[in-house]
Amino acid sequence: MPEPRTRIVAGCMTGTSLDGLDVALVKIVDTGLDMKAELLGHHALAMPDDLRTMLTSLASGQANVPIVYLRAARALGELHADGLEQLFSKQPDATCDFVTAHGQTIWHAPRDPDKNNAAQTEPKSWQLFDPWPIVRRLNVPVCYDLRQADLIAGGEGAPLTPVSDWVMYRDHADAVANLGGVLNVTDLSPDLSQVGGRDVYPCNLLLDGLCKQYFGKPYDVDGVFAGRGRLSPPCIHVIEDAVQAVCGGKRSLGREQFSDAWFDGLIAAIGDAHRPEDVLHTAVRLTAVKLGGTFREAGQPKQRLVLAGGGVKNRTLVKLIEELSFYAVQCSDDLGIPSEAREAMGFAVLGALS
Repeated sequence: MPEPRTRIVAGCMTGTSLDGLDVALVKIVDTGLDMKAELLGHHALAMPDDLRTMLTSLASGQANVPIVYLRAARALGELHADGLEQLFSKQPDATCDFVTAHGQTIWHAPRDPDKNNAAQTEPKSWQLFDPWPIVRRLNVPVCYDLRQADLIAGGEGAPLTPVSDWVMYRDHADAVANLGGVLNVTDLSPDLSQVGGRDVYPCNLLLDGLCKQYFGKPYDVDGVFAGRGRLSPPCIHVIEDAVQAVCGGKRSLGREQFSDAWFDGLIAAIGDAHRPEDVLHTAVRLTAVKLGGTFREAGQPKQRLVLAGGGVKNRTLVKLIEELSFYAVQCSDDLGIPSEAREAMGFAVLGALS
């Protein structure tokens, strides 16, 4: 029999948190659903402040002239080229057959609410990206804008990772939870037809937004602020009502639902009677409860849950997930895939499948 096909693919991901770029170099052996993926290297690059500010403005729906979108797309492409060059410098003997890039989600509309125009109710999503800096500087093909294939087929375009999670984790987990800007879950099964995924709740979008509002920090390092707090039952209802008002019943969530105005309204509704640490702790606990609630009931056998994404660094969040879910919890890092590399690696897999 011929040897299985082998490809080296670089995957790239910037998430809704807009904190940086992750690039992963992945060895893909075989094709289709028989493929195996091995992480060869990972590199993270911080998002420059000016680019983050520009992308945040675009993603929040602020009015901008077309040249601003073009500048942002080009700068994002240059950032990817920088990150890939730095990744390849760590792997001087590695080749790269092609790059798969996600781009930055500027607007995600799985269902357009305008029912008066049938054409506008089709699902749409915009991942801003300019691939040409990568092509010119690194001389490799680039695969990008993968969400459109799912959207045009009638899907919501998010989450995209279930099939790549199946390739990466099928021998090690029964479910994968991504603690990113949005908490999303992949349910795994030996039967691929039973594999599925869904967005569950805002995660870092909510926690980082509250941290910024109350503490003036971009995020809660190690979950320290939340760890100092206690559960505030009145805050549960305020936070839950605010979240459900913008995403109740939706399977696919995005940054545009959690604007500065939304946070202003949330903070006003919470009022001044609660310690900031208690508000943040309550939001973290609510996120953990939402994750635990998507799984099996108490008393049933524990299955294996793998945690990935930037929220894995929030020790308070991980601790509460361990306490409140009925799964045996471990981090992706324990399986040889750094949590922050999971989505970039997943896009390398999706590119190979494409």
